[in-house]
Amino acid sequence: MTNSKPNPALTDPELDAALGSDHERILPSSGFADAVMSAVHHEAAAPAPIPFPWKRALPGMIAAAVVLSTMLAIAARAFISFLRQAVAAPTPASSRDSSVIAPFLHIAVNPNVLWPALALVLPLLCLLLLRRVLLTR
Repeated sequence: MTNSKPNPALTDPELDAALGSDHERILPSSGFADAVMSAVHHEAAAPAPIPFPWKRALPGMIAAAVVLSTMLAIAARAFISFLRQAVAAPTPASSRDSSVIAPFLHIAVNPNVLWPALALVLPLLCLLLLRRVLLTR
């Protein structure tokens, strides 16, 4: 949408006359100042907000950080062990030539790998489903 006529430029005297005129003065309604001051006094009289209890929450946060770091260390150790088993796992000569996926399938059916993988994937799927359900509403 283009405007074919540009606005004319105002000169300084015209601008001063428009801004300095008292005939179009905007005045607040009769009770506006009293209502604003009443709201200010009400907010000033309100009690201070309750501060967050950092002293009580800090031990829980530290415990959560310790548990999280321990879980990450255990997961890293399990992943490294998993990779070592994957490299050391013998594969039959026929499957070595025919498929690249066969060694990974051999490791995937191992119960030492299957259950931890399932324990990691199921909560992830639950979270993804929950996210989808909550975001579609």
